Amino acid sequence: MKGHVAKKGNKYYIVIDLERDEITGKRKQKWLSGYEKKRDANKALPIILADLMKGNYVEPTKKTFRELMLNYLEDKKTSVKHGTWKSYEWLVKTHIIPNVGNIQAIKLKPQHLHDLYHKILFPKLSVSSIKKVHVIIHDALNRAVVWGLVTHNVSQYVDLPQGQKTKFLVWNEQQLQIFLDAAKDDQYFEAFELAASTGMRQSEILALSRTDIDLKRKVASVRQAYTLSEDGGHSIQDTKTESSVRPIALFPHTVELLEKLFEKHENQKTNNKLYKDSGLVIQTSVGTPVGPRNLMRNYYKILDRIQKENPEFPRIRFQDLRHTHATLLLKAGIHPKIVQERLGHSSITVTIDTYSHVLPNLQEAVLNNMGDSITGSSRSEIQKDDNPTLFE
Repeated sequence: MKGHVAKKGNKYYIVIDLERDEITGKRKQKWLSGYEKKRDANKALPIILADLMKGNYVEPTKKTFRELMLNYLEDKKTSVKHGTWKSYEWLVKTHIIPNVGNIQAIKLKPQHLHDLYHKILFPKLSVSSIKKVHVIIHDALNRAVVWGLVTHNVSQYVDLPQGQKTKFLVWNEQQLQIFLDAAKDDQYFEAFELAASTGMRQSEILALSRTDIDLKRKVASVRQAYTLSEDGGHSIQDTKTESSVRPIALFPHTVELLEKLFEKHENQKTNNKLYKDSGLVIQTSVGTPVGPRNLMRNYYKILDRIQKENPEFPRIRFQDLRHTHATLLLKAGIHPKIVQERLGHSSITVTIDTYSHVLPNLQEAVLNNMGDSITGSSRSEIQKDDNPTLFE
């Protein structure tokens, strides 16, 4: 197989001589992409010939990166949950396409992605969000390689920006009690109690079924999550990951509250003809599922009331109740492995990394409880032992 460089118009092309046509006897030629400079075409020629000989050559696509990403989004619709897909769509259409969408997919370089992450997105997004952008681009380019649209995945050569972890606020024991006292008469008080006492995610609380609560054993089994559906409504689906499926031991006080709540549900079913029991722990006065917006509206109303009397009271997000739960457990000396299991983290590393700011204080407390030395002995006991036993 042979080839040469030819000029056509203002550009240079690589011309590959293929096998002769069996009917006409004429030799076929394949013209490959236009190069601005002759030296670039000459440099690419032997590489392309070698790939053709090995069967590894991928004909360059004329698609822009915008087209590639939109095709990727369309394919992802059927392989991820709708809520996840909406987050993909937002990142692609808001941050990826406007900045690198006009570049031809085959001409996308690591430098383009480096500038996107470090210069364009870093001032706007958190490091964790930039990592999500990178994961999406990496996945899309991997697929493009499989589809034969690009020769290799350039995102693998790009380093991500490093920055401070996303900070979150938590309440101490007294502050949490102030909030729970203020929320006790709220329609969705049990949702706030579950967030604080179990560390469950909002989506898990809103999808928790009464059948998944074992009041005798004092255990809640997390199996499903509340998610958005394509029609703008909601759906109850399996949890996102296997580690999210987990049993959570309940405090006796939480069990008492749930017992009263279930009795309330039975009374509502009996006395309200409009009641349609969804079977969920947290539901409206007519038995239907509670949407995240309604729950948040009530949550922030409670905070508004507290801060009206005490402007210095910390205003934390609903998801920070989960962080509060984990932090209070760790401060109480509960092993991080137990905290990991309650939160549904994929590994204990995630738990330790997320709450590393709490651990130094825990180390000090542990050392204080052990004594003056690693053996647990006090200084006076060590000094009395003048003839320690030696092991060889």
